[in-house]
Parts: sequence; C-alpha cells; structure tokens
Amino acid sequence: MDVEALAEAQTLLRRFDPGRWRTTLFAKAAERPRLVALYAFNVEIARVRETVSEAILGQIRLQWWREALAEIAAGGAVRRHPIVRAVADAKLDPAALGRLVDARERDLDDAAFADLAELEAHAGATSGDLASVAGGEACRDIGTAYALAGSLMALPHFSRQRRNVLPTALVEAAGLTPETIHEGKAGAKLEAAVLPVAKRARELLVNTDNVPNAVALQGTIAKLWLDRLQRARHDAFAPGLQKPYPADIWRLFFANLFGRF
Repeated sequence: MDVEALAEAQTLLRRFDPGRWRTTLFAKAAERPRLVALYAFNVEIARVRETVSEAILGQIRLQWWREALAEIAAGGAVRRHPIVRAVADAKLDPAALGRLVDARERDLDDAAFADLAELEAHAGATSGDLASVAGGEACRDIGTAYALAGSLMALPHFSRQRRNVLPTALVEAAGLTPETIHEGKAGAKLEAAVLPVAKRARELLVNTDNVPNAVALQGTIAKLWLDRLQRARHDAFAPGLQKPYPADIWRLFFANLFGRF
C-alpha cells in the first residue's frame, strides 16, 4: 500500500473520526490498512455537507467521488488524491462505496427527518452500510447504532450549524421547536426528544455475534456515549459532556481482550 497515502488517511481519520480511528488500533495488522482507508473515505464524503456553502457544490463534490470510484473500478490510473489512492490500494469494492456516496445526498437537504424510522434508515444507509463493508452484514446494526448515538452526542455541533438532527415528530411531541434546541434552551424537555433515539440505539447493540472485534468496538463506544447521555438526563448540551475521556482507550482494550462489547 502507498505509505504516504495511508499516513494521510490515518491523520484525516484521527482528526475527524477519533472513535473509529481508535477501533482500528485493535484490528489485525493485515486488516488495519483496509479499515483506515475505508473510514477515511467515509470522513471525506460525510464532511461534504460541512465543507460547502451550497447544496449544488456538495452534489458536485459527491459526483467527483463517484467518478473517482469509477476510475478505480476500471482498473486504470487513479486520481492523485491520498484517500483515492488508499481506497484503490485497499481493494475496497467501488460499488459498495458508491452506495455510501449516494446515501450522503440526503445530508445536503436541510429538511429534518420526519420521524425516528427515517432517521434510522439514514443511519443504516450510511454508518450501517459502512460497518457492513468493514466486517460483513452482521455488523450493520452496530454501525447504525454508532451513528444514532453519535448524532445525539453531536447535537451541540449540529445546532451551531442550525441543522435539525432530531426527527420532527419527536421534537414536536416534546413540545419543542428546532430553534429552541439550537439556542440550548430546551431544558428538561430535551430528554423526551432524545430518549427514543437513545433507546433505539441500545436495542441495535444487543447482538454482536459474528462481528469482528474491531467493528464490534464501535458498539462499545456507542454504549459509552449513551451511558454518559443517560447520566446527563439525555441533555446533550450538559457541561462537560463533550470533554475528552482518555480512559476510553482502556475500556476498548479490555472489551477487545475479553470479547465483551
């Protein structure tokens, strides 16, 4: 594998998706470059929404990735882009990655998800399918749960962008508005909107049979996030909730060691 491309993929992944980056540390040495390339590719397409000022520019960027994947599939020369080179070297399935690109079109739409089922469907088509590429179809639920839990933990980040992550049905049932949430003024009512998403994420984390350890560790991370949210009464804006937790790497170490995710 192109050493420089892999190093850049590592750097990108560690910066923008430290959770998945940590899980790669516990993968088998022969498997680690493939996972790093895959997850770095996901960072590239997942961040498109945040790196463009208009939806049309995001669509152009996603099309660029579709064309890059088509070139990889053709088996000829590929673009001089470190993540493209890493993906090509890792021999990842361009068709499967293309479906991940297609799923990211929804990120360019500012409309909120109508209900929990719609939010879960998007989490499954993005993070769930990503986990399937990483370790097989048995991993899909874990990847989906990782995305659901991650979206809750990232509520303050999305609110600063005025992005509506919580489904409209849950927000309205809690007696809230998106603006109230964005301004951090939801108070105790926020729990009613967050709890159903957290509960569904936990339900998806029940079965880790036939899931490779390095992918199952995403479930461990999701559980840590969900536990912290629960202690904060599901207030994602609670002080200190977003701080780093250095001890998490040891929790992953022991989960991997004993196979308890």
